[in-house]
Amino acid sequence: AARRRQPQDDLITALLAAEENGERLTPELVLGTVVMLLFAGYEPTMHQIGNGMLALLRHPDQAALLRDAPALLPQAVDELLRYDSSVQMTFRYALEEVELGGKQLRTGDHVAIVFGSALRDPTFFNNPDTLDVTRPTSKTVTFGLGPHYCLGAALARTEGEVAIGTLLRRFPTLRLASTKLTWQETAAVRGLTALPVEVS
Repeated sequence: AARRRQPQDDLITALLAAEENGERLTPELVLGTVVMLLFAGYEPTMHQIGNGMLALLRHPDQAALLRDAPALLPQAVDELLRYDSSVQMTFRYALEEVELGGKQLRTGDHVAIVFGSALRDPTFFNNPDTLDVTRPTSKTVTFGLGPHYCLGAALARTEGEVAIGTLLRRFPTLRLASTKLTWQETAAVRGLTALPVEVS
């Protein structure tokens, strides 16, 4: 309502102004879009950086490799996302009857797609439980596939590269301050409630 009264140079104003064939988005659609962008764009990225740093702090050889070869960062971010994805699952509805993995799905069945499991599948990844920042990661489904591919994938990767690269460069002696870690209590998004670190 405030943006309708006083338009600004921002996303909400742009959504309110969007028009196609004389139709505009309803207030509910604008709100839903903004909420989706906030939670889909902020929370998974925050946990992507936390999970990635935790993995590197637990694997100092991999962190050292990235410090010595920062050109590996784009590939390393994909591997960190594969190794411990912040988005563990999503949900879909079957559009038609299909047999999948020996199970019969009927039209309309609610299906959980578990990325966390797919990203550790030994059929597609050699030594899937090993973190290897030099691993080619062209087969990952971290950001979905096809029409469900994440709209913010390029931004999320860039944010991961900048944040993780900066932390490794600026704090070469960064280490875990505690082994007692608390994970957020949700199945779909995996992330710590805090990542306690210190510099030696």
